[in-house]
Amino acid sequence: MVDAALRALVAEDDPIVRMLMVETLEDGGYEVLEASDGVDAFRLMDEPDSVDFIVTDYHMPGFSGVEVAKRARERHPAIPVLFVSARVDILANAGAPHPFTVLKKPFTMAELGAAVSRLVEHSN
Repeated sequence: MVDAALRALVAEDDPIVRMLMVETLEDGGYEVLEASDGVDAFRLMDEPDSVDFIVTDYHMPGFSGVEVAKRARERHPAIPVLFVSARVDILANAGAPHPFTVLKKPFTMAELGAAVSRLVEHSN
């Protein structure tokens, strides 16, 4: 279990994948905000007490995960970002803000939990 104060933003356009990711993170003790696309993610990041880390799909309607990460880093330069994508090869060339972590789709929920744990651990 983690510090309940840690809040994640999960941005994923596939509702089934998003639901599983949210459940996994909530079971791990995180508070989770859900976004179904980049526009929704931007709106959630604008709220007070925003997020401590982001888990985002690369391809989403509205704005890509890279755009979501860039906007988050404008406000919080050190915010940890985990990209989930089947196309990990394109992230470096897509202008993703460094540093970032990638989890290749398909992945298990155990792999997601482990990747988030490492992400949060390395950001402290």
